[in-house]
Amino acid sequence: MKIKNRIPMYIAVQLEGYGGKRVWLQLPANKERFDEAVGKIDGDCGCFRISDYAVKVPKLSIGDAMRTPLSVMNYLASRLNRLTDDGILKLCAIADSDYYFDRVGQILDFTFQSHYYRLLPGITDEELLGQYHIGGPKNYIADAVLKRFIDRRDYGRRLAETEKGAFTPHGYITSTIGWGLTPKMRNVPDSLNLKGYLDEDLYGDWSECDVTI
Repeated sequence: MKIKNRIPMYIAVQLEGYGGKRVWLQLPANKERFDEAVGKIDGDCGCFRISDYAVKVPKLSIGDAMRTPLSVMNYLASRLNRLTDDGILKLCAIADSDYYFDRVGQILDFTFQSHYYRLLPGITDEELLGQYHIGGPKNYIADAVLKRFIDRRDYGRRLAETEKGAFTPHGYITSTIGWGLTPKMRNVPDSLNLKGYLDEDLYGDWSECDVTI
């Protein structure tokens, strides 16, 4: 399947009718597109199931998607589409750190709170972080003679420990709201709340994704 969306993220769901017909639906989708896709697999009256996902979101697996209600995945796709390039890089950096998100609710929260995270591109180790703050654009230490006697690596290490920052291939990232917080309960907009058989969302447990419908 070829998906036309901006790299590096997309979410698409594969719906399968009881007769075996399948169709891919790229998310986010409104109810009209959802009903159209269901019609292509003769899935009227809710006679269909989710057979697969195509996912390219940092630390989000197909298993995570399958365990999450479809409306929540649809909402997540909508929120990811709103991220700026800077926000996307921050999410990629977090995924490559020890603070990576392991719940759908955390990724969804990030789309509302990306401005609370700071990424310094190219700063990939303690020495570079020390150099950035000692002799870089911040120029915290103005005395040129004093700068020569400061151990850049030790300075960067101590700063990273204080800020609880993380070095990643994308750069150095910090958070002003802390790491590993419990996701907030968020309501899925009615326009994105895709329903399945008997007006219930397809699959998933509300408690597992920390989102309330």
